[in-house]
Amino acid sequence: MKTFIHVLISAAFISLAGCGGGTSGGSGEHAAQTGESASHNAGTIEVSVEAQKEGGIVTETVKQSFVPETFQAMGRVLQDAQKPHHVTAGGPGRLETLAIALGQAVNPGEVLAVIKSPAGSALNVTAPHQGIVTAMHVGEGDQVNEMTFLFTLTDVDPLWGVLDIPERSLGQLRPGQKVEIRTTAYPREVFKGKVAFISPEIDTVSRTVKARVAIENPAGLLKFGMFIDAAVHTGGHFQGVSVRADAVQNGPVGPFVFVRTDESSFVPRPVETGREKDGLVEILKGVAAGDSVAVEGSFLLKSEMMKEQMGEGH
Repeated sequence: MKTFIHVLISAAFISLAGCGGGTSGGSGEHAAQTGESASHNAGTIEVSVEAQKEGGIVTETVKQSFVPETFQAMGRVLQDAQKPHHVTAGGPGRLETLAIALGQAVNPGEVLAVIKSPAGSALNVTAPHQGIVTAMHVGEGDQVNEMTFLFTLTDVDPLWGVLDIPERSLGQLRPGQKVEIRTTAYPREVFKGKVAFISPEIDTVSRTVKARVAIENPAGLLKFGMFIDAAVHTGGHFQGVSVRADAVQNGPVGPFVFVRTDESSFVPRPVETGREKDGLVEILKGVAAGDSVAVEGSFLLKSEMMKEQMGEGH
C-alpha cells in the first residue's frame, strides 16, 4: 500500500509540476500568460487566510541576493602561540601584597603587586599590557630585586587560533582571507579573524592542513583551548535569486517551493537549487525575484497538497 501511495503522489506531483510551475518569471506573469486566474489552475492549494495564520504560514518575497562564498573549517584557540610579557619587580625589596590571581585578566596600568623597599617606601608594580596572568613566579613575603620575574602576562587580543583545513578546500585558501569565528560558548557572537599562515605540510591521516588565524578578542570572551567553527571567506560571491532553506521542500521528483498566487492560493513550483550559505539556498531555476514563497508553515501546505493528490487518485 505504501508503495502504491508513493507512486500515486509522484505521478500527481509530476502533473502539478507540468501545470502549475514555470521555470522563470513571477507567478502573476505566469497567470497572465495562461489567461486563467491562479485559483483555477490545476494543482492550486486553497488555504484560507485564517487557516494560514493558525498554521503559521509565513511568506517572503524572493529577492536578488549578494552572498559571500565561504567554506567551513574547525579548530581551536592556541595558548602556546600567544605573546608573553614578563613583569619584573623594578627594584629591590620585600613583596608585600599580591593584588592578582593566576588566570585573572588585567588591563594596562592595573596594580599587580606592592613591594616594600629597604627604605620602607611602597612600590606599585603595574601591568604594562592587557592580558591574562598565565604564570606567577613569586609569593607574598619573598625578597626580590629589580630583575626578579614576578608574573607572566599573555596577550588575549588578538588570539591565535589554528584551523584544520580539509584538503578539498585548499585551492580556496589564501593568507590574508577574512574568517568569521563562532563557538558554542557564545552562539550569538561572531569573532573576526584573518588567515596569517598556512602550513606546508598535510596530515596524512586526517587529510587536513593547519592554518593559523589571528582572532580579534577585545572583550576577552575567547579562552585558550576553546573549540571554534570558522567560515573562511574566499573573496568570491554568488549573486542571484535565493530563498530561506526552510522554504525548499523535497518531493518525489525533486525539490520544490510553494509559491503564493493570491491571498489564499499556493502552487507547488519545482526548483533547481545551487549553493547554500547562512540559511539561504541559491535558486537556479523555478522562481524569480518578485515571487512570494512560503518560508514557514509549509507542513500545512504539503499536507493539503497530499490530500488533494489522494482525492484525485480516488
